[in-house]
Amino acid sequence: MTTLAVAWITPIAGAILGASILAPLIALWFLKLRRKRRVISSTLLWTRSLADLRANAPFQRIRFNWLLLLQILAVLAIALALAQPEAEGMGSAGGRHVLLIDRSASMGATEATDEQGVAFDKPTTRLQLAKDAAKERLRALLGGGWFSLNASDVMVVAFGTRAEIRAPFTDSIATLEAAIDGIEPTDESTRIDEAIELARAFTSNLDRDDARGERADANIESEALPTIELYSDGRITDLAKLALRPGERLVYHRVGVTEHNAAVTAISAERPPDAPDRIQVFASLANASLSPRSVTLQLAVDGAVRAVTPEPIEIAAATELDGAFVPGRAQVTFRPIEQPSNAAIEIAIVEDDGLRADDSATAVVAPAKRLSVLYVGGEGFIVRTLLEGLPIERFNSMDTASFDTAVATNALGAFDVIVLDGVTPKALVPGRYLVFGAPPPVEGLSAFGIHESLYPRFVREEHPIFRAASLDELFIGKATAIQADKSFQVLMEGPQGPLIVARERAEMQLVYIAFDPLDSNWPFQRSFVNFVANAIDYLGHAGDALAMRGVLPGEAVSMRLPAGSQEIVVFAPNGTETKVQADLEGNISWGPARVAGLHRVEFLAPKATARETRLFAVNITDAAESRIAPLPELALGNAQVQGISVASTRRGALWPWVLVAGLLIILLEWWYYQRQVRV
Repeated sequence: MTTLAVAWITPIAGAILGASILAPLIALWFLKLRRKRRVISSTLLWTRSLADLRANAPFQRIRFNWLLLLQILAVLAIALALAQPEAEGMGSAGGRHVLLIDRSASMGATEATDEQGVAFDKPTTRLQLAKDAAKERLRALLGGGWFSLNASDVMVVAFGTRAEIRAPFTDSIATLEAAIDGIEPTDESTRIDEAIELARAFTSNLDRDDARGERADANIESEALPTIELYSDGRITDLAKLALRPGERLVYHRVGVTEHNAAVTAISAERPPDAPDRIQVFASLANASLSPRSVTLQLAVDGAVRAVTPEPIEIAAATELDGAFVPGRAQVTFRPIEQPSNAAIEIAIVEDDGLRADDSATAVVAPAKRLSVLYVGGEGFIVRTLLEGLPIERFNSMDTASFDTAVATNALGAFDVIVLDGVTPKALVPGRYLVFGAPPPVEGLSAFGIHESLYPRFVREEHPIFRAASLDELFIGKATAIQADKSFQVLMEGPQGPLIVARERAEMQLVYIAFDPLDSNWPFQRSFVNFVANAIDYLGHAGDALAMRGVLPGEAVSMRLPAGSQEIVVFAPNGTETKVQADLEGNISWGPARVAGLHRVEFLAPKATARETRLFAVNITDAAESRIAPLPELALGNAQVQGISVASTRRGALWPWVLVAGLLIILLEWWYYQRQVRV
């Protein structure tokens, strides 16, 4: 259902005209002497008629007359036309307005028709429709009108995961239109809380003659709240957490009609430990439509198609479960492909649908690498025996004293992973560590006692080290009680504290298991073998962790390059280039990443003659963002805001039609009067 509102640009002028004409018109009809037409036989009777005229009272009881009704209607029509009504489906033209323009991934959906089924000249994205509607609204707010008293002040805010002020409050149409035109699409998720807070903060600021170029206006009251005009499809993740303040008004301009969309929501491309020259690829699909979908997938390596699903993949329809939306799901596994070198693996849906940005996902896989592992332990044999059976390139072992000596004399050598089994060295050098039992000497991790008889209460199963390593039957007889600061991530937690934690820093990557495997039943479970193999593989490729896990749109990117790297440039899939600087250790930070796809980092390493390249992928994995069916209305606290189609908001002014109606009524009144006179 589409709801339209009528805005009056100059209501005072129309009211003044109506009041100044209607009152005298009705008074004249009170004073008008009414006689019936009579045929007389002699002019001698005229004298009596004149005497009767002088005897009449000045005011008579008004009687119904079509001429009076037509004259009143004509005056009302002209007065209404002078008030300049406009069917805009939005608020009044006065006061301050904040235009919030959604630029998230779902606003990249392509629309071919409007809500009435009328085809556009060419397919258009929702963001472009929103920008066009916002600019038209600007002209209605700031274009003025006959006898208009005040023009609106308008602010433009674009938002996705984060909000950005595109133009502060101003009444310059050129400035605001340029700000709207400059809004670029992103593949971010949708959060509106920051945009609303920005609108409220700027509205309460009365010192508007400041460095931002905002002009002062003494007529604006401090408690005045803006009219917030939202241009979006309504798919906003944090909307349920918001509520309108008293006196605050939100107008929801609904954009788009397309509903059908399927997405690649996850991709995993890994090298099996027993076959490092091969890549195993997995993909997860989601269907946000209420009807089943059949899609064809293709796998491409560095842009070259290597495989296509022989049969269409069936994705179940989305459902509503206990009031919650559950998209249809499907899992796809491709046959392993031979790829010893590094590669960018892309899974893509071949068929077109409403939103193309989420129809593909990319993973960057490091080149095949056989790891070198150093074991530092005491009397334990379980971990060492397991490591010796792994397909690694080089395996060495040391006792604690030899390790401390090697660290002190800088004679340790290069190892991809160092395993500490129940020992605590005096110091650790930068590197990658898998630690069992005794806590390592690292900042932010402290031990304060012993816990006994434990079962896991929480396991972060999505972490790579838990792949095919279920801990449902794990029992721990004794574990070290530890406390870790915010630099550590808790991967497994017991009833009394963390049991497995991980730390990722440029100089050190570490996974710490706070108990000796021999103090548990873990060595008797297959999950222990898988866990150790996963942990060695994860830490051994820690430098490639960014490529392995990818980046979400809206996130910042951190990467470590060789120390002293220069001329660092980040190339995004949309063609933008950004120069960045590295710190002394070669760490760079860039972002947030705005668009999905394969990104390229080029740099010149020290003493290198040619530029080197690093790749990382940005993927849309938010199934909620892939649900592109526009919401008909928004729920903000206890308030329901009915959506207004942007097609309805572009109906334009009504006052010319009202003026034409008034002129037609005047012609009708003249015709009726002439007809009576001639009878």
